[in-house]
Amino acid sequence: MDQHFRSARSALEVAVLGTGALAEEVVRIFRHTVDDLSERAGTRLTLGAVSGADLLVDATATTASSTTVLAALRAGRSVVTANTELIAEHGHRLASAAEEYGADLCFEAAVGGGVPVVRPLTQSLSGDRVRQVLGVFPLDGANPVAQAAILATMAFHTRVEVADVHFEEFGAADPHALAAAEALSLRLRQLTVCTRVSEQSGPEDGGKEQISVRVHPALIPAAHPLAQVDAPAVTVEADCAGQLMFSGRHAPRATASALLGDLVTAARNRVNGGRAPRASYYAELPVAPLGDTPTRFYLNLHVTDHAGALARVASTFADHGVSIERVRQEHHNDAAHLIVLTHRARESALTDTVDALTDASCVRAVRTRWRVEGADG
Repeated sequence: MDQHFRSARSALEVAVLGTGALAEEVVRIFRHTVDDLSERAGTRLTLGAVSGADLLVDATATTASSTTVLAALRAGRSVVTANTELIAEHGHRLASAAEEYGADLCFEAAVGGGVPVVRPLTQSLSGDRVRQVLGVFPLDGANPVAQAAILATMAFHTRVEVADVHFEEFGAADPHALAAAEALSLRLRQLTVCTRVSEQSGPEDGGKEQISVRVHPALIPAAHPLAQVDAPAVTVEADCAGQLMFSGRHAPRATASALLGDLVTAARNRVNGGRAPRASYYAELPVAPLGDTPTRFYLNLHVTDHAGALARVASTFADHGVSIERVRQEHHNDAAHLIVLTHRARESALTDTVDALTDASCVRAVRTRWRVEGADG
C-alpha cells in the first residue's frame, strides 16, 4: 500500500513516545541536530504530537506501548523503537501490520542499545549463513532473554519466542574456580548464546537442523573478543564472512543515536517510497532441548587425595560418553581439586556424569560447573 507510504508533504512530523531518560535524550539530540537530520532524510523534520505524527519514535521500555505502536502502523505511520520487550513479545504481529499497511518497523536500538547488530544481520549478512551469535550485555540493561530471542530470530530466519530461551542467573562465583579458570586463560561472562546445533534432530522433527538459544554464565577464552571488552558487545560467525564483532555503549545517548539512525532511514523511505527490509521466518528451525545441546564444560571437583581417585573420575566421564580434553590437579592437605575441561558433549551426558561423580566415594563435591563457549572443541 504505497499510497500510505510515500509522502508528498514538504515536512514530516515526528513524535517521541515515552517520558524517561531515553525519550529526553532523543528529543535533546533531535532539537540540536534537526537541520542535519532533515538533510539526511531529504525532508524537513519537525516534532509533533503522537496522534498526528508521520513517524513515531518509541522510547518506552515495556509492552504497554504495543497498542499505540500497532495503531500507528495500521495508520501507515512508520515506527522506530528501542523497546526490547515489545519486539520480543509482539514483533511478529507488529511486523505483519507494518507489511500490510505499508509502514516501516525499525528496531536497531532494541538489541544492545547503541550496538549496530540488527542491520548487519538483516541486511549485510542476508547473503550468508550465520552459524553463531554470542553477546555480552549489561546485567542492569534490557531483558537479556528478550534480546536473545530477537537475535536468534534474525540470525536463523526462525520465529524464536522468549519462552524458547533457556536462562540461568549470574550468581556469585567461587573465587578458587575463577582463579583456576584464569590460569587456563578462561574468563567468566554472562553470555548470550544463539547457535546452530550441527547434530540433526530426530524423525519426529523431520530431520531438520536445530538451534540453541541460551543466556547463562559461561567461560570464554581470554583471547576471544568478548573477553576483552566491557558490555555491550556481540560477535557473529558466518560461513563466508567469518567472525565479526560489534560493540557500543550502555547509555541513553548511545541508544538515542541508534533510534535517530532508524528515524532517518524511515523518513527517507517515506520521501522516496522505499521500504525497510522485512524479517524472514522461512527456515522454521526447531529449538533443541537443552539436554540435546552440545557444548564444552569446565568442572571443579573436590576429591580425596589418594591413589586411584583420578582414574576413577576419568572412568566416570568415559562411561557417560564425555571426553576429557584437559585435567589440572591441585593438592590441599588430604584433598585435591581437579579442574576438568571436556570436549563437546551433550548437556544430558554431562548431567549424568555429574550425578555419577556426586555418588562416587572419591568425590567430596562438584564445586563448579560452567559451560565453555567461543572455543573449538
